[in-house]
Amino acid sequence: MLSAALAKPRPVYPGRCGLALLWLWLAGGLALAAAKATGVLWVVWPLWWWLIGLAAAVTIGVRFAQTGVFARPLLRVSAAKGRLALTFDDGPHPRHTRQILDLLDACGQRATFFVVGDKVAHYPEVAREIVARGHGIANHSLRHQPWTPMLPARMLATELVTANTLIFRHTGVKPTFFRAPVGLISPPVAAAALRAGLQLVHWSGTARDGLAWAQPQACLERLRKATVAGAILVLHDGVGVDDCIAVRILPQLLADMAALGLQSVRLDELVAAPTEQPARAESPFPA
Repeated sequence: MLSAALAKPRPVYPGRCGLALLWLWLAGGLALAAAKATGVLWVVWPLWWWLIGLAAAVTIGVRFAQTGVFARPLLRVSAAKGRLALTFDDGPHPRHTRQILDLLDACGQRATFFVVGDKVAHYPEVAREIVARGHGIANHSLRHQPWTPMLPARMLATELVTANTLIFRHTGVKPTFFRAPVGLISPPVAAAALRAGLQLVHWSGTARDGLAWAQPQACLERLRKATVAGAILVLHDGVGVDDCIAVRILPQLLADMAALGLQSVRLDELVAAPTEQPARAESPFPA
């Protein structure tokens, strides 16, 4: 069984620049509203443009974590020669997760499963099997709510701690990594991860296989473009009923990795310093 603490997390703080711009934008909106209320501002269109601009800024910051606007999550790992991290979200699933475990084990590959706390409580034996087979397990929230980015940081931190407690109770492993549901990152998400002592993780390549209209070949092609050393790739084992795209495309993805001489390791192993040179968790944007 893995140790209780897989790796010491690197704290991720909310981005100061993004927060400052957000507060300035809100202050500007209040000023416009006050001007309109007092009659100084005669037209309404500045308020509408302000609202559209605010929605656009929040959408960019929350939906596209790689911009680094609201936080700087772990996107990839430098100095990871010949290694990458396959990760799976939204499980555990009583059928799909075990199928993926079989495929990984057959090729001698290791992955990290970002599990949902409530699902661990429903399928504890699957969660234990993930760990027993030598794979990593990480926090993917308590209930996988799409409105997670809008929750207050204190409330979300409590939920993350609860999810961690459930995972530890059923597997003996205390996760040190957290990925937000759907990858939606906001200042409260970053602050909550910090309070809960979790490393905030995103990805450098995604199959987008969690979408209802996803096509297996398109999902595979997206991952192929991102399959390089140091990559953090994400698929989903906790979606679908009878069919799971991750199960269908994983054999070919593993074959592609073998042809490229790439080995998938647990995320904590990817973050840990290799013998050749120290690893550095990084975002593509300067601090």
